[in-house]
This record gives sequence, C-alpha cells and structure tokens, in this order.
Amino acid sequence: LQLFPISQPMLLAFHAAPLPSAPPRPRREHLAAPRAPRAPRWKHFGLTALCGMAGTAVGQRHAMRGIKRVALVGGTHGNELSGVHLVRSLLRQPSFQDFKSLEIDCLLANDLAIEVCRRFVDRDLNRCFSRSTLHSDAADSYEMHRAQEINARIGPRFSAEASDLCIDLHNTTSNFGCGIIITDTSSPDLHWKLQLCDYLRCRVPNVHILLDCLGDCSEEPYLPLTAKNDLTFEVGPQAHGTLVSEVFWNQRRLVFGALDFLERFNRQQLSDEERSEKTLEVFIQTGAVHYPTRSDGSLRASIAAELQGKDFQALHLGDPVFQDLESGEMILWDEPECYPCFINEAAYLSSGIAFQKTMRCQLTIPELRSDGSLCNIELPSVD
Repeated sequence: LQLFPISQPMLLAFHAAPLPSAPPRPRREHLAAPRAPRAPRWKHFGLTALCGMAGTAVGQRHAMRGIKRVALVGGTHGNELSGVHLVRSLLRQPSFQDFKSLEIDCLLANDLAIEVCRRFVDRDLNRCFSRSTLHSDAADSYEMHRAQEINARIGPRFSAEASDLCIDLHNTTSNFGCGIIITDTSSPDLHWKLQLCDYLRCRVPNVHILLDCLGDCSEEPYLPLTAKNDLTFEVGPQAHGTLVSEVFWNQRRLVFGALDFLERFNRQQLSDEERSEKTLEVFIQTGAVHYPTRSDGSLRASIAAELQGKDFQALHLGDPVFQDLESGEMILWDEPECYPCFINEAAYLSSGIAFQKTMRCQLTIPELRSDGSLCNIELPSVD
C-alpha cells in the first residue's frame, strides 16, 4: 500500500464576539514551551508523511491473537461516574449472554476514591502501572497497593497470562465527545483495534480516535496497559461527581459495540463491508499547552471564549487561545495549526495544563481478513 494525498481538512473559522467596551489590542504570546516553536517533523519509517496525508501499512502480516479475556474497568478515577455506574449495573445484572466467545471481567478499580467521590485518595491510580512502578517493592499508598492487585488480576503486564483486552471507562469535563484512546500503537494488533474504532464510529455519535503514544509504551503508566491490548473510552462533557444520561448511554454503546465487534469477529460473522479496507480519521497527541502564569505561579489567564468547547477543531495561527484575567487582552496562538482536545479539563488545572495538542491524520486501514492475519500500521512520529 502506498501513501496517497487527501484534501486538506476543512478549516473552521471562529469569530470573536466584541467585548462590552473597546477590546485591548491583542498580543501574541508564546504558549506551550520556553523555546521557540517549530513545526513537528513527521517521519514514516523511510517514507515521509505530513498531517493531512494518509498513513500506510506494510505488507507483512501477523496472526491476530485470539481475543477471549476482556477486562471492563470503571472507577479508575473515583469521581468519573459513568463508568462507575455502568460497571455496578453489569455486576448486579450481567448482560453478556450474546458474547459467548468472551470471558468478561467487570471491575471497580479505586473503591476508596469512589466512596468519597474523588479522583484519587493518595495518588492518581492511572499513573501507577509503568514497568518501573509495577516492579517496585514500595507500595507506599492505597493506589500503589491497588495497582499491584489490579495488575495481578488483569495482567500481569507484559506476560502471556495477561487479559487479551482491557477497556477502561473515563469521563472528561471537556467537550470530548465519545473518545476512543489507544496508547499501545506499536504492535500489529493496532490493525484490528482501528477496524474496531471504525465499527464504533458508524454506530455511536461524535466519535474521536486519539493515539497518545507512538513507539515503546513500556513506561507509560496507564491501567489498561496491564492487558495485552488497551482501549480507553473517554466520554464527555460531564462534570466530575455528576452523572449525565447522554454521556452514560453513549459510554454503554461504546462498550457493547466493542464486545459485539469482538464476538462477531471470533465467530467470523463480520460482513465484507465491516472487514474491508477503509480510511479512518485519527488524532495523534503531540504535547500539552499550559496556562499562562504569574511569577508566583498563580493563573494569569483563562481559556478564551472562542476556544472553549472546540475540542478536535482546528486552531490556527493567530486565533485567540487565552484571555488575561486582569487586562482582558487576548493571547493569540503562535504555533502551527493543531487540533486541541481536553480543553479546560478540570482534572488538569492543578497541573497547569490548558489543553492537549494533536495533529489530525488520515490512515488507510487494510482489510481485516477472516483468518485473523494482521498488518503493521505505520504511523507518523513527532520528534
């Protein structure tokens, strides 16, 4: 398969509403890092690929490992309640009779944080599953102890005995829609995971597919990596500690759609169209943008109204990004075009993160053959 050009993504123009009085003159200000900005360099393993061009797949095929053991996890963060209530519902009344080829293990990850409706008790559980952390003998917090227990149940990570897939259920306060996040993109299993993403995209509204790690992910600390394959269903907007019906049911649709895909694949019941080669829009995470701060570290600006709620929409050079809390001045984007997500996520405010940058790309996903053979999906990388 060869790289082929596609048309550039449609650019959306946002018009700032005038301030009640004459607005101060906007100024440009560097936002993301102390060094001068530069456009990312996209590499393609011997081929070059720019954002807005298609990915490719190498011809060598690998056998798809059977997907039998599936872990379904809610409450990794104790105040993200869609996953908590979905898993509780399935523990009370399992609804898996249509998935006879799958062994589905439902788990509430952080019981103490759920009980007090907080993100975590001592430390973020979803940052406790890196190789070095799991191999450490020091379980100095509740979450570290819980990580060891979860790793023993779903994993152990990096072992042949690990579950075949872990689906981790999360909520975000940002206008994320129905997000599907894949961290381990380095194995041929990315082929069937992207086919599954397309299957869900056709059945669930407002799906966005985010790849947040390119290359080796052994030191990535996220819970679903304890299994051989990871999927995170990140659905929003939903305020932490609350439950929004639409968000809950969209997350449920993602879960049962994924299980349906796996069951039908195991039974060789996917249609020719469902297994066929297709082009898929994905977003590749490239870095975080922090809030402007004063010399004492306090917040100096908030997300501009023109950016708020515009997750996965194009942010152009010169667009308003922040508004100064005292002067009202607009701080303008001074980097290459990107597609922000997790805009104004409440859980990231304490870390000073305003949003994550992504690049929008189109990938050609080869046919998913009935014999389970897989292609390596070659992805652009960011230096």
